Amino acid sequence: MANSSVLKEISQWSIEAKDEDNSLYFFHFDDVSDIEAGRKNYVIGRKGTGKTAIAEYLHNEKNYNQFSRLLSFKNFPFNSLYSHADDAYNRPNQYITLWLYVIYHYICSMLAENEEVCSKCDFDLKKSFAFDMKGTLARSVKTITSKGYSLNLAGFGGGFQENGETAEFDYVKANDAMREFIWKVIDDSEYYIIFDELDEDYRDVLNPDRRDSYFELLISLFKAVQVIRSEFSHSGTNIRPIIFLRDDIFDLCRDVDKNKWLDRAVTLAWDEAQLRELVQFRLSKAIQLKTGVNADSSTAWDEVFAVRKTNIGANRRGAIDTFKYLTSRTFLRPRDIISHVRECAKIALSNDHKRIDNSDIKDAASGQSAYMRREIVDELFPVLDDVAEILGVLSKIRKPIFTRKEFNDRYREFVNQNPSIKKPLTESQVLKLLFHFNVIGNITTGNHRVFAYNSDTKVMNMDENICIHNGLIHSLDIL
Repeated sequence: MANSSVLKEISQWSIEAKDEDNSLYFFHFDDVSDIEAGRKNYVIGRKGTGKTAIAEYLHNEKNYNQFSRLLSFKNFPFNSLYSHADDAYNRPNQYITLWLYVIYHYICSMLAENEEVCSKCDFDLKKSFAFDMKGTLARSVKTITSKGYSLNLAGFGGGFQENGETAEFDYVKANDAMREFIWKVIDDSEYYIIFDELDEDYRDVLNPDRRDSYFELLISLFKAVQVIRSEFSHSGTNIRPIIFLRDDIFDLCRDVDKNKWLDRAVTLAWDEAQLRELVQFRLSKAIQLKTGVNADSSTAWDEVFAVRKTNIGANRRGAIDTFKYLTSRTFLRPRDIISHVRECAKIALSNDHKRIDNSDIKDAASGQSAYMRREIVDELFPVLDDVAEILGVLSKIRKPIFTRKEFNDRYREFVNQNPSIKKPLTESQVLKLLFHFNVIGNITTGNHRVFAYNSDTKVMNMDENICIHNGLIHSLDIL
């Protein structure tokens, strides 16, 4: 049976992969093996489904023959890349040369960490590729794309080409030089180049222009990875570029090669059974950490939870599987279920319980709903300034299920009461946004609830009634 130290450990779980002990809590599943082996190069999934956890795991799994570079584009100034288009390519492929240039640089910087490789060089490889040893990714990329930068590969070319009165860096020549160098010195070690948090420059989910520079940059990156695969995959070398991207952004990319990408992609779509396995695994690790006992995942649930059924309904006469009850208050993402179990553990500790019981689960509803609301605000704020006020409109309806007309009436009241709002979104635009981010769903025939995360089409049906997600009910004061 769990003790207070186990519950305390669970109550301190982090929902951010970067803040957690990945060596202890990372849930290794089959798709991760495909990524590690180089069979998959693209990881596609919703926010919160574990993309960054996998990226951190790959980056931190250091062995004597494993090297990695994690290129996080969070807060990255994408505008600094847009000016480096290669006019030799037609749109949307004009950034392939640039991405190859960046990838080759990071491969070379990893080669510089490999003493066996360095011993083959008659020049200081570490000095030549020290560009990313300090500072942020933005600073590193700025350095290698700046006019003052000179590529030093001692006999392999690279550098500046004179073009009229101005000196322009010849990216094609530099790429040829680095490719030739890599071919000559690379060994059988594993080299991972990991692209994460590429969604930071994406804002317009309602009116995306698939031909804008952002999407062209993404498409070029996918194609650059294809080029790297074709160049090195059959040579016995283990160069493994991996792209992590949100599924809704990936869906908006349009290219004739997209089916080829999907053949090399892992799609992170969690269901209840997979989340149950993940939670049981994490519970077993918490027990092992705090008691020293190797707990079995199949029994860990009963070590921490005192119940397998939770009462529901107005008179609480019905009962459903407790884990199903917990997941019904989430978006079926690892991040959400970790938060919910964590909140239950906090309540159990405050109630001086040795295991989590139904009263703890019920009392945790408010805290979990507040977490869900914060998640929504954080995700929606970049595209909807008035997100808090819009959620307030839902609160004023005071019903978990309502019609489109009921929403329209309340939303018009809000707009009329706030004349300072310039160019407010239409009612249908707001509803589409709320559906996109899973705040609301459709009620179909048979009272089935459909949200974007469990919909094949991910398109709201404007003719059906609307429901608010169970995980937000408490935070919106709709009971």
